[in-house]
Amino acid sequence: MRRRRAWPLILFGAGFLFCSESNPAAAFQLPESLQLSGNVESQTLIRHSNPTHFQLVQNRNVLRLHTEWDWQKEGQPTPAFSLPFASNVHLSLLYRGVYDSFYDINPGDRQRGQERTDDLVGGRVGNLSHSQRTDLKFDNDLREGFVDMTLRALPLSFRFGRQQVVWGESDHFRLMDLWNPLDVRWHMHQEAMWDEIRMPLWLLKGVYNIGTIGPLSDAYAELVYNPGDYQPGIRADYLPRPWALPFPDPTRQGQIQYDPVTKANFSPRIDLQGTSDHQGDFHRNPAEASEVGTRVYAKTPHGIEFTLNYFYGRGRNIGASLPVALRVESVNLPGLPGLGGVPIGKYQVDSNNPSDVRDVYPVDLKAKIVHPYLNVAGFTAKYYDAAFTNTSYRMETAYVFGSPFHTVESDKLVRTTLRGRDIPGLNLPTAPLGFTKRDVWSGMLGFDRAAMLESVNQEAPWIFSGQFFWTYTTGKFVDQLRGNAGTSEAPYFGNVGVWKQGQYAGRVERQQDARQVGNGDDIHRWEHLITLSATSFYRNSTIVPILANVFDPVNLNDSVLWSIDYFMTSNFIVTVKQSFYTDFGANVPSNDPWYVGGRLHRRDETGVKVTYQF
Repeated sequence: MRRRRAWPLILFGAGFLFCSESNPAAAFQLPESLQLSGNVESQTLIRHSNPTHFQLVQNRNVLRLHTEWDWQKEGQPTPAFSLPFASNVHLSLLYRGVYDSFYDINPGDRQRGQERTDDLVGGRVGNLSHSQRTDLKFDNDLREGFVDMTLRALPLSFRFGRQQVVWGESDHFRLMDLWNPLDVRWHMHQEAMWDEIRMPLWLLKGVYNIGTIGPLSDAYAELVYNPGDYQPGIRADYLPRPWALPFPDPTRQGQIQYDPVTKANFSPRIDLQGTSDHQGDFHRNPAEASEVGTRVYAKTPHGIEFTLNYFYGRGRNIGASLPVALRVESVNLPGLPGLGGVPIGKYQVDSNNPSDVRDVYPVDLKAKIVHPYLNVAGFTAKYYDAAFTNTSYRMETAYVFGSPFHTVESDKLVRTTLRGRDIPGLNLPTAPLGFTKRDVWSGMLGFDRAAMLESVNQEAPWIFSGQFFWTYTTGKFVDQLRGNAGTSEAPYFGNVGVWKQGQYAGRVERQQDARQVGNGDDIHRWEHLITLSATSFYRNSTIVPILANVFDPVNLNDSVLWSIDYFMTSNFIVTVKQSFYTDFGANVPSNDPWYVGGRLHRRDETGVKVTYQF
């Protein structure tokens, strides 16, 4: 559904004319069972990593059209074509068209990564081809298209089609909310409404209303099946996309590795065998990419609501864990200097020293990006204490069996060969990362409480919400596990140079140490996160402020976010917001797995969003 066509703009105009009160077309009467709604939105983001540097990083314009149709409803006239076994049939369609003019404006500055060397290597948006920028600036998507059906003879309902399935009790960081992958390519995970960044899937969901089971009430069982529409747990992008992950693609071609033993520069020719972050080593069909999950809900006599959850499917990120990993199969040198090696180009080692230009030799790396099947068991609960604290308490926990990880364990590192042969006397290096699996346990404890603070608001209460997250990685050698960050103390902090000859001529690259195993993106056995937010309503709910703070106590990172929604009318909303990220002056890269402040510490931003809803 992602196409570069003009019809999203045509729909934009038709929807606006249809919904305009001043247009005679609005007098057309729709059936009561058919509802049309939508909105038009424009958001501009300015990055200000320091007081004197400002960057335009987004001008995103969005059209949403939502249609709901009660095709068959109990108590209403039966349509000419009806399903005799169904009491209610409801159709829902949601379309979203996006145009980001940033890629047409094409600013010439480098996009900010985690560190300055990321900026230099990641480069400018203008380095992308016209077709690449065209692909990035448009998003033409059927977000949702599903049918709800309730049976007459059984307390059973179905939803089948392209949809979102939301499990769990946590906000903005995911545990059991794992069915729909997150698309963070537009703005990472900073969007206020996660309905916008969840990727809908073609799913079949069934709910059986059980009712009462002994002392438990309101019980139901839910079954969800994905017939092969697998998508990776996180869909991200890399620099120079402005709100991508803050480093260049770690599997990009044209990287430079320096081997201090042979005194030679090498460039890996990476063969991922058709795999990528978005495509695993399998086909998207029911045999290789189907998924299934179930949960049971009930309420105790004391008012405690809980669910028991189970999910079986391919790679998902739970808490601070990763959904996919690179599995290296072989590393082979076609030749060495003096041993039949043929250079593929020349590289200026230091961009400030044009006289130091050296030959670059190829090294063939064969690998796959894998999205393994996982078993996930979970439990959620919430309880409102009206007697003592007037507070709603919630919790959630998930246990993942066999989550993929990178490792630097020596027995899992692939040795480099020369023309397919292992020659120990040459003392060739190993691959920088190996592959392994670990079980991961994550959880969340949270609360929500409304309180009247008459000194700051006499009209409405302030609503406070807090969460404490944890992730625990099991097994031995956790200190040897690594993430997938592009920036770290090593091996990426070498000289920044430029290709002078060969197919990558003109490209800026940084020299990496071929003998350096791993990177600086260490995995901690325990990871924690604390969130606190507050919101209220002023001037008859026309002004809605939101304040939030997210703190990572393990990696010492923090982000502060605030926004104000101003409802000029019930249909026209102006939003002003700011985000600030800090690693508290850390003198080494802070690779926080939550992407709170360390990785984003150069990406403070101010945004303005205008929304018209109809």
